Parts: sequence; C-alpha cells; structure tokens
Amino acid sequence: MAREGCRVMLQLIPYGIAAWVGGLLGRKYGPEVVDKGLANLRQELRTRTATNAIEILGETILEELPVILTVEEVPLDNRHGNKVLVSEHEFVKTASAGFGVVRDLGTTAHLKSGFWSTMEAMAQEEIKKSQRIEFGTQITRRVKIVFSTDPGHRVRYRVIWKQNSRKGHLRVRVDGKACIVPYVVTFGLQHGVESIAEG
Repeated sequence: MAREGCRVMLQLIPYGIAAWVGGLLGRKYGPEVVDKGLANLRQELRTRTATNAIEILGETILEELPVILTVEEVPLDNRHGNKVLVSEHEFVKTASAGFGVVRDLGTTAHLKSGFWSTMEAMAQEEIKKSQRIEFGTQITRRVKIVFSTDPGHRVRYRVIWKQNSRKGHLRVRVDGKACIVPYVVTFGLQHGVESIAEG
C-alpha cells in the first residue's frame, strides 16, 4: 500500500513542477504578455483558415497604358536674341512600383471579415511572381537635358515623367464561390520631352 502511494506521488511530481514553472512565467511576463501571445495565435489561426479557403485560379491582363506622374516646364525666350540660346537642366524623379485591388461589392460581398486582407496579400504575391515586379521598391532617374532656342523665337519645353500602368483581374475561388478581383499595378519610370513654339 505504501509503495502504491509512493508511485502515485512520483507520478504527480511532473504536474507539480509544471504548475510551479507556469506560476513563475506568469509572474515574470505578466498577463498582458500571455494575452498578446494568445491574440497572435488567434490571428495566425484566422490567417491560416482564410488562406486555406482562398484559391487563385488565374489571371488576365486587360490593358497596359502609360500614366503621367509629373510635367516639368522649361520656357526659353530668345525673341530678342541674335544667337542660339542654350540652357542645360538636370531633372531627378523617384517613383515606386505599386499594387492595388478594387473591391467590387457585387462580386466579393460574400467574403468574411478578415478574408479580404488575406486575399489582397495573396493577389499581390501572385502578380509579383507572374509579372516579375518587386512592389514597394523605389526607382530614381537623374537626367541632364540641353535645350536650345533659335534667335527670334520663344519655346516652352516640357519634361514628362511616366510610369507603366497595367490593369487586369484575378479569378479567385473563396469558400467554393468564384469571383473576379480587378487589380492595377504601376511600375517603371521613363521621361519624354516635348517642345511648344510660342512665337
């Protein structure tokens, strides 16, 4: 009988140690750390559930057009000059590759809360791989341009900074229901020069 009691006590020792360690951790880190850890775990479980319920079926590119970012003007007035007027200018422009989805309530109204941000992240990753665009990266261009105007003329030069804009849509299955998610990406950075004679 004594041996049996001893065996039971030995079996309970690990539980006692675990409870003691748990008490120490609770006192050391406090309830707010434990609560934060539980909140992070719940969020991770929600994200995993949402990810498992979303499937990207395919992608269609609809159009690609240049988008004007800024226009810089350089007027050269040589109406009263007797020789060619030359002027050199330096221009610097920075732009970022961007991604955005358009939430169409008609096709995505059935999405549960929390699914939309997960689907947006999955869509961005899909476009990044398929179109080889690094979103969030910045591109800086620096150019020197020499403008000239003949005697007796006034010319306005325009330096036009552009990015490529690509529109398309993703075919997505969410909780077994198919829907279309439109997206827009912007990338690259180019410049062009126009001249307008003003007299």
